[in-house]
Amino acid sequence: MTDFSTSLVREKIIFTEGEIGEGDKEPVVIRSNRIFLKLGADKLVARAQNMHTALRIAAKILSAYYKDGPLTGRDKPVDWEAQWQETLSGYEKEYNPQVWCAIYANGHSVFKTITSPFVDVVEKCALLSLDNYDNTMEVTESAMKQIGHAVRINHSSSVAAVFTDNGESMRCGIIHRTDKQDMAFNFTGHGGQEHMRIVQSFGAAAAYLEAFNLRFVIHMLRDKIKTGEAKAISPENNQIRAAIIRQGAINRAIHAFEDLYEVKYRPAKPDFFSEI
Repeated sequence: MTDFSTSLVREKIIFTEGEIGEGDKEPVVIRSNRIFLKLGADKLVARAQNMHTALRIAAKILSAYYKDGPLTGRDKPVDWEAQWQETLSGYEKEYNPQVWCAIYANGHSVFKTITSPFVDVVEKCALLSLDNYDNTMEVTESAMKQIGHAVRINHSSSVAAVFTDNGESMRCGIIHRTDKQDMAFNFTGHGGQEHMRIVQSFGAAAAYLEAFNLRFVIHMLRDKIKTGEAKAISPENNQIRAAIIRQGAINRAIHAFEDLYEVKYRPAKPDFFSEI
């Protein structure tokens, strides 16, 4: 296999209809996590509401490709609804039932749990940007204007995770943001079969990102109980217990990854059980 590399990007896209000076119109704001995968001749994009589900559905895409080859043109298409449901934990289904996902193949939607015409256009225009996604918003504005639908786009993004596999080891760098500071670390996983290592590394990165989010949620809910916003016996307390159980499952998954590969962390293995 050739070297593998990609990034998970946090995005905020603001679409404002009309030309400047036409009066205020309510903008459409889309926050998303996007990951691009070039698999053979196909270009796949996974978008999701949160980072860990974006990585997990991307891992499903990779697994399907490595197992049975190109994802487009198959006699029997991948059952993405089933794949999506498999990415969701019981905790996610219970406490984030509106979580969403969208998958694009060569600019066309192949699966989505919500409808977003603006994003559909962005992904079609991304194919015209010659693999330079930063130029996509300008292409999108121009394309929409040509069909008589003027729109202004304000776009901001930041990298959340970077993956690079050289055929022998995977290196993953993660930047996690809290309300106080950014935390960055990376891990390398050496050994095993390349395509399986890539898929498993996506799962490990997703585990860490979900764990950090759960730590924040637990801290926030405990503060609510402390300040009297929520009672000790309450839905919030039930969620704390469920989040702690989920943390334990994630911890076991990370240990399983470490058992499969020779894993090294820099600067150190993060502790997602500590207080924020």
